[in-house]
Amino acid sequence: MGRAQDLLAKAMTNIASLSGNSDYNDKASSVIEKLNAQKDKFFFQSLAGLPLANLLFKASEKMISDQNDPNMDEIEKIVQQIEDKADAPGTVLT
Repeated sequence: MGRAQDLLAKAMTNIASLSGNSDYNDKASSVIEKLNAQKDKFFFQSLAGLPLANLLFKASEKMISDQNDPNMDEIEKIVQQIEDKADAPGTVLT
């Protein structure tokens, strides 16, 4: 598994741990579902996904230590960037 996929997996584990918090359970589940759809794409098998995977991992660590809306919003914003970039032309094998 590549470095980007490792970081993504760690971030997903952190986010999944939020399921015990009723305030963030739904958002965390939604984020995990979106990331599951992205994790095996070429974007994360190459170095292209490493910066966003690292950003998401750091945001998930921040959310674990300080669970609040701005931190969750940051995670959701990064996931949106991942979805946009992972499916962009030039980031998939053809």
